[in-house]
Amino acid sequence: MNELRSKAIGSLSGAAVGDALGSATEGWSHEQILKRYGGPVTGIVAPYIDAGRGPTRYQKGDGRITDDTLMTLTLVEVYRKLRRHLDAYDIAETLVPMLTSTVRWLPDMEREDTLLQRLFLAEKWLVTKLQYAHTDPREAGVGNMVNCGAAMYMAPVGIANSGDPEGAYAEAIEIAGAHQSSYGREAAGVFAAAVAAAIYASRRVWISSFQFPP
Repeated sequence: MNELRSKAIGSLSGAAVGDALGSATEGWSHEQILKRYGGPVTGIVAPYIDAGRGPTRYQKGDGRITDDTLMTLTLVEVYRKLRRHLDAYDIAETLVPMLTSTVRWLPDMEREDTLLQRLFLAEKWLVTKLQYAHTDPREAGVGNMVNCGAAMYMAPVGIANSGDPEGAYAEAIEIAGAHQSSYGREAAGVFAAAVAAAIYASRRVWISSFQFPP
């Protein structure tokens, strides 16, 4: 269990570090990044600022994490609260209220607020469809813009299904249906499966049944 805990922490920490490294250049082409920084970004850098793009309310870069990490940590909180595997209804009944009522520090907005205020439109869809439209959580992702929004926070699903890529894929496909459709949902499943498989490969031990600690 200690080794599994170490791998879980490594997975989540690695995701946060990658988020912090990439936040400064999010939305910019390879050519634009090379021009701005004189080469590939290999460490913490200041935000890419272009006066022609107009003002932004986000202060990305300088090592700040974004909604990617904040959503990942929120899903961890859902697992911590429920202590079991999740389905689409758990997203509606547990995750969405956390988005709208839990006040936390939003690093790239430099203030405390609910995570809802930081989310992109594709993620705010969760609240619109599940809290206000009362859509069946298994189908709520239909009609949303297809993007990486569900995949970006699926690492905890892979951890909860460590050593069981098929189980991770199935659980991610189930819960991502509340958010995404098409290849956006598929990406969430594949990413969760990859995390589950990576933990198995690094441990060289098959974990047939993940046990949620008390």
